[in-house]
Amino acid sequence: MSAEYRYKIVMLGDGAVGKTAMTTRFTQNFFEADYKRTIGSDFAIKRLTLPDLEVQVTLQVWDLAGQPRFESVRQGFYRGARGGLLLYDVTRRRTFLNVDDWRNEAFKNLEREIPLILVANKVDLADSRVVATEDGEAYAKENGFLYVESSALTGENVEEAYASLCKKMIEESKSLS
Repeated sequence: MSAEYRYKIVMLGDGAVGKTAMTTRFTQNFFEADYKRTIGSDFAIKRLTLPDLEVQVTLQVWDLAGQPRFESVRQGFYRGARGGLLLYDVTRRRTFLNVDDWRNEAFKNLEREIPLILVANKVDLADSRVVATEDGEAYAKENGFLYVESSALTGENVEEAYASLCKKMIEESKSLS
C-alpha cells in the first residue's frame, strides 16, 4: 500500500434508523437484533483497505444519538469530522424527511460542509418500504451526495457505504493540497 489516511466520521440520522447496527456490522461484522438506544455518542475504529486506490484508511466512526433531546450533547462530537453517513430508514418516511435537518446540523456545528453519503437503510424490509429508491437518489443528486441502499441486518452494501465515503474524503483532501 502506498498511502495511509486517518479520518473521523459521524453517523447521522434519526433514532432507530440503524446507525449503531450499521457501525457494528462494519466494525465487527455482527448484527445485534436487540435495539439499544445510543446515549450521547459511541465510537468504534476500523481499518479499511482500498486496493483500487492502494491505500489504507483508519476510520474513527462516531455514532451520534438520534433523539432530539441529545442535540446539545452531539454538538461537541462533530469536532474534527471529515465525513459522514447520513442514514434514513426506508420503512419510516419521517426519517427521510429529517435528513435535511441532520445535514444542516452537521454543517452548522462543523462550520463547513463535509462529504456525506446518503444511506437508505433497512432495504431488507422490502414489504414495509415507504421511501422509494428514486426519492433517495433525487435527494442525493440534488445535494451532491453519493447514494447507497443498505441493510445492516444482511450486510448488504455496508462496507461499500464506508468505502465510498473514504474515496470521497481522499478525493477531497487531494483537491485541497
